[in-house]
Amino acid sequence: MTTSSRLPSVRPTTRRERIERDNDLKNRDTLFQDEKSPEKFEFNDKVADVFDDMLERSIPLYRECQNLTVEWCKRLAKPDSCIYDLGCSTGSLLSPLVKAVPDLTGLRIIGVDNSPAMINKAREKLGRSSSSVNFVEADLNNSFSFNPACAIVMNYTLQFIAPESRRFLLEKIYSSLVHGGGFILNEKVLSEDERLSETFIEMHHDFKHGHGYSKMEISKKRDALENVLIPWKLSKTIALIEKAGFKTVDVFFKWNNFAGLVALK
Repeated sequence: MTTSSRLPSVRPTTRRERIERDNDLKNRDTLFQDEKSPEKFEFNDKVADVFDDMLERSIPLYRECQNLTVEWCKRLAKPDSCIYDLGCSTGSLLSPLVKAVPDLTGLRIIGVDNSPAMINKAREKLGRSSSSVNFVEADLNNSFSFNPACAIVMNYTLQFIAPESRRFLLEKIYSSLVHGGGFILNEKVLSEDERLSETFIEMHHDFKHGHGYSKMEISKKRDALENVLIPWKLSKTIALIEKAGFKTVDVFFKWNNFAGLVALK
């Protein structure tokens, strides 16, 4: 065999690469792959362990929406006020946010979630930066007290709030914002037209299938989320935001049945 025809040598996998590979497999969302799949979706330890992978593989342009949200918060940041991440989950927004927002006197970042498992993951993800965030364990379906805020974010969270509680929560968000403050909402939405709805759903399923989910996983997860995740038409959500007091509301992102909104006080 000549030198030119020899097979290239294979570099042995390093210990660090093996650990990273094992962690990727460990944190991969496989919750709905077998008969023991949960019948009802809950934000427990098992979900927290794989939640980042779940979001990346389930929400189109997830990172881009996060980046846009961070940019809005940077522009809305004001001294002596707060930036709230309502439903902060594992801190995927908080992590880049603490690095991006300007160092203003009295500006505080607050992550709110009703799941201790999620808050623990967020602290772990932020590491030393976690000292820059105040974490609050609270159920947004119940009364929640806000401090004066320059920005309040809900990333795929309003859809999990009981429909009858959404108006009251949005009214509190509006009243808690300082003048010029903003509310940023990323949400799964229903199509305005029933003829398009089925196609939007099919395209979303194709997206998830293209990211490694089987048809069984997609179906089981959809069943588990029934009556837990309750999306509305975008027009209905905008109308409720306006009823809460916001005069300026616009769409900054739209992908079929996902949308990003910004509302200014």
